[in-house]
Amino acid sequence: MDPMLEINLDWPVASQYVVRKCRVLRGERAIYIAENSTITLRRPLDENPSLYAEFVKLDGSEKACLNFAHRYGTLRFDPRYPGFDTTADPGVFETLSGWRDSIKNVQDIIQRCGLSRDNPREAFRQFGKKDKSLSGVELSLSIKNSISPATLEMRADRLIAGMQLQAIQAILLEGHRSVQCIECSRPFLIGGGARRSQSKFCSTRCKDSYHNRLKAQARR
Repeated sequence: MDPMLEINLDWPVASQYVVRKCRVLRGERAIYIAENSTITLRRPLDENPSLYAEFVKLDGSEKACLNFAHRYGTLRFDPRYPGFDTTADPGVFETLSGWRDSIKNVQDIIQRCGLSRDNPREAFRQFGKKDKSLSGVELSLSIKNSISPATLEMRADRLIAGMQLQAIQAILLEGHRSVQCIECSRPFLIGGGARRSQSKFCSTRCKDSYHNRLKAQARR
């Protein structure tokens, strides 16, 4: 019985985040939910099927991480759990050094998945018996219907885990590659039935915008 991926994640996104000194860890700066913010449940992995590719392009700076949080939420902290509100400091989970470590973590997952598809022998040479743990991934025994046996499912319970599973599913299981749109620089998926392998644009809108700009430059 092969485990199945289920990336069914509703994730809280605050209306405003701030970066300040971590109240618990001396010398660390962390991302916090700003006072009087409202919380909205979003589905960032559905909104952006290549969110993991956008995440690994962050340079780890305070500005880049904060901008990402404003769009998709923090990586681990879930304010819906009362225990976090009373016993924990969100900064412990969302330090900027922790964000940088998470970027490297997903980059490593992408490298392992891509290499293992393209060159299994080399992947084994580099990573054989060096298993990669996935944070925030839950295993569940699920019975879906009355005509099939139970299945073992892996589910994400936080955003970083969802991006890890998204990368594994896209690259390892479906054979996609992430490339950058030459017009808007947004990552998008090609191959594996997603798009033709030579596509350079994430959308028809970007393609038209690119060619219209070239025509305007030629007229000038």
